[in-house]
Amino acid sequence: MFDAYVAFQAKLRPTAFALITPQRWATYGELDADVNRFAAGLRDLGVTRERGVVSIRIANDYLTHVVLLALARLGVVSSPHDDPSPDLRLVLAEAAGPGELALTADWLKATGRAEPRPVTPVRIGPDELIRVMLSSGTTRTARRVPRTWRMLESNTRTCAATYCAGKPGRWVCLTGMSTGLGQSMTLAAWSLGEASVADYTPGQLAESLEALRPSIVGVTPSFLRQLLAELPAGLGVQAGLRIVSTGGLLAPSLAREARLRLASEILITYGAAETGGSTMADGAWLEDHPGAVGHPVPNVRVEVVDADGRPAAPGEQGEIRIFSDRQSDGYLGDPEATAQVFRDGAFYPGDLGRLLPDGLLLIDGRVDDRMVVDSIKFLPDALEEVALAYPGVRDAAAYAAPDARGIDVCWLAVAADADLDREGLARHIARSSVPLPTVRFAWIEAIPRNAGGKIERRRLREETIAVLGGGR
Repeated sequence: MFDAYVAFQAKLRPTAFALITPQRWATYGELDADVNRFAAGLRDLGVTRERGVVSIRIANDYLTHVVLLALARLGVVSSPHDDPSPDLRLVLAEAAGPGELALTADWLKATGRAEPRPVTPVRIGPDELIRVMLSSGTTRTARRVPRTWRMLESNTRTCAATYCAGKPGRWVCLTGMSTGLGQSMTLAAWSLGEASVADYTPGQLAESLEALRPSIVGVTPSFLRQLLAELPAGLGVQAGLRIVSTGGLLAPSLAREARLRLASEILITYGAAETGGSTMADGAWLEDHPGAVGHPVPNVRVEVVDADGRPAAPGEQGEIRIFSDRQSDGYLGDPEATAQVFRDGAFYPGDLGRLLPDGLLLIDGRVDDRMVVDSIKFLPDALEEVALAYPGVRDAAAYAAPDARGIDVCWLAVAADADLDREGLARHIARSSVPLPTVRFAWIEAIPRNAGGKIERRRLREETIAVLGGGR
């Protein structure tokens, strides 16, 4: 399993850095020794493949990675900490709750200090389940995506050969191992003997850029905006740094700012937990083609279809569907959701887009996000991009919520600097060339987003209804 990458590099380059977290910088030799310690310790506690899907809820970034690798060495299927229905959950606690196994302070201390005992890896078939990922899009319902070792290995190779190609060194992914990008970047780094930098916040990374000197930073657009806002004064463009953006539309203005202040090379990748990375684009293409997410990577085909499932004409908007050699067949325990988005051998991610004559894919927004307010049909991304261009706006999210009559009106949640000119923002939006309805503002500390960086619009709608008492 993927722990074999670490075990191999521990023999080949034991003193090279493998994992860098705010808690610890560990070499391949040190990381592999810890993996053996915890694999043996967990096995003694009865954690085996027969226990089913095991979720890890541990408030220690380095230890989370160690336990994840230890489970892989034992052939145990793992899942992210927020998996709603694992068979067993590992927690750092002195006592276990229902469905939990407590890893006590004494056990952690004894295991961490134990002499490493070589653990013979438990081998499973390439098409057997080894990892469960979560994919919920912009909804609040978690869907459990099964991943086999063959799928993970294919994603790892694709990641190494595309958006991480030619950039040896330290690879940072701000979205974490619970996301497809974070998992692929981490495994690709280990497969090539590079260092994975994990679990830094945008602010921590901004302060540590010169010390860490990463060659790749994987981000969502919202994380990139935070990172730029936190950059130390006087810090210039980092030589040799590549930014990889995923998890939402990258605005041309944000890509332009990143190229001028942080990294001259910006790549965009588009995909899903269900399919892995599917397309890749050069961020500079956004200047001529806003919404561009690129051309399909090897072994992937992307189509745009109309309401009847027929291929749309070049440049015509339609629903996107993806055919991938490494896509899942469906969701665990959810046949209804599976039937909705896995159809005719393709996966439908729920996005609207266009294919240009040369095959370049442009994303317009989410199917479920289309809004019709004041007889104006639009996608919220258009309003958000206008708002984000105004000085002092840190983040923004457009959504619909009912007024006292039960009629949907357009709201814009704004996270802003304290000195923001609110009236100026309203005038700026009203002057926009984009056709937009009348906007109501909700001032908020932070825009709610899921682990993949997508806005939780349903949550904003529900919270607005709860506060104002509007219609359903």
